[in-house]
Amino acid sequence: MACNIPGDKLAEIDLRAQLPNAPASFFLPVEKMPPNCYNHSAIPIAYCHACFSELEREGTTPFWKAEWAMAHVTRCPKHIVGLWAYCHHCLCGRLSVVAHAKHGGLVARCTSCYRAPVASSLEDPKKTSSRERLVASLAQALVQACREMDPDPIWLGRINATTFLSVFEDMRWIFMEASFDGGFPLINRCAPAQYYELAGIGLPFPSGPFNLLNFHHREMVVAAIAAAFLGRRIVEQVNLETSLHMPGGELDAYPFSSIRRFSKVDNRREIVERIGKWPAALKERASKYLPALA
Repeated sequence: MACNIPGDKLAEIDLRAQLPNAPASFFLPVEKMPPNCYNHSAIPIAYCHACFSELEREGTTPFWKAEWAMAHVTRCPKHIVGLWAYCHHCLCGRLSVVAHAKHGGLVARCTSCYRAPVASSLEDPKKTSSRERLVASLAQALVQACREMDPDPIWLGRINATTFLSVFEDMRWIFMEASFDGGFPLINRCAPAQYYELAGIGLPFPSGPFNLLNFHHREMVVAAIAAAFLGRRIVEQVNLETSLHMPGGELDAYPFSSIRRFSKVDNRREIVERIGKWPAALKERASKYLPALA
């Protein structure tokens, strides 16, 4: 019997089955390829080219991991390389799975330059920046929570997956949606980066849905959430002098001390309600360093 369910709906059903705790807003939008386009067989989903290179060397059929479709997952936790939907050689084509006589099976190839995803010898996870490793580590904890597994306690202590996801969403709301910077997202004022880095990715940050932001903006927000979760414990994970620029002030105060006033009474009420449900240590930091609550 033929299946009349659209392909994008099938993909959504499969993702929700593998990541049952993830709300729909966690996933990148499914891009529909034109049916008569020359690269109609292209798969418009971000991928790790180092993972695909390993799969081809092992003779394993290439596959896309469910977590690669999540907006908050910008890097492969194993290789720490950025996840992109385009070919890392020509930057134009997407990948397609094709039969290859030499390999005797299916392989991934770019629909534009026809080259294979190849991991560079320079892409050593040990040589990546501390911020990139921090982002990949938090994303991995988020994936665990979306799979109904308790995340690594390094972030918020020993809490269950549901609480972790709730606090993560609260922190994303603080940085992106609450407009705590004079009507603009707070991330514009306290992103964990030098100004030249922010100028390179584009300022101000867009105020639309998180899953519609580009790679660099999404990664910066995840880095900010990681810094907020860790507070002064971040020095155990990151070299602040060389890898991650934090706005001035005490590390435990980040980002709460940057919220000087509320543009709306409703925002004050909402943040009080959200903080009240946080784990004790993070709740204590927020109550201590958030001057707007005084």
